[in-house]
Formats: sequence, C-alpha cells, structure tokens
Amino acid sequence: MFMAFNRVLLAILEIMFAIGMIGFWIYFFLVENKNPEKSKEYLSYERSFPIPDLVWLTPGLIISAIGVLLHQLFGYILNIAVSGGLIFLGLVDISFNIQNKQYTSNFGDSMMNIFINLACVILGPIFIIGAAQYIGVV
Repeated sequence: MFMAFNRVLLAILEIMFAIGMIGFWIYFFLVENKNPEKSKEYLSYERSFPIPDLVWLTPGLIISAIGVLLHQLFGYILNIAVSGGLIFLGLVDISFNIQNKQYTSNFGDSMMNIFINLACVILGPIFIIGAAQYIGVV
C-alpha cells in the first residue's frame, strides 16, 4: 500500500503534469504554431491534440488529484482513466516522432519531445499502479 505521503505525491505529480500540458499549449500556439520552419505535417499533427489534452486530460488530472487528496474513490478511478490517456498520448507521439524523424531535428525540440513522451509512458503506469493499490486492485 502507498502511504499518505505517496498519495499526496501522486496528486502533486498529476497537478504538475496538468500545468505542464497547459504550458505546452500556450507555448505551442504563441510560438511553434507561428514558426515557418515547422512542417505542415507536424503542425497538423499537433493541432489535433489541444481538445483531448485540454478538455479531457488536464481537467481529469486536476479533478483526479483533488479526489486523491481527499482520499475519494472517484479520484483513483479517474486517475486510472486519464493515466491510460497519457500512455496512449505518449505512444502516439513516439510513433509520430520516430516516423517523421522529429527526434533528430532540432536539439531543443528533440529534448522536449523525449521528455514529454517519456513522462507520459513512465508516469502513466505509475499513476495507474498507485491508484490501483488504493482501491485494492493490486
């Protein structure tokens, strides 16, 4: 079982992830979306994600974190649902980035992509395991 400290840590990580997503989209629309060096494919791909990220994942992470902090079942269940979304997002991004050689383009962009992708595919399962332990599934 996770202890109370870990429950708080889980909630903090969820909130940080949600804030990071919001920050990414602000940066994307203010900077990357206007960058003439970005390919049409990259921009089309990225423009398909604000709705799932900002309408489902971000609010889900925040609401889940509140539920986890309050030690409510809905928080853990929602945590598992949005964590599955994070894993899916990370794997889709990795697939796109490999197919379109995004990891070998600009060093800064590559590092940001790798960080975001790894955060999704590593933290997603950690969030799921943490929530599953609290609701007694694991």
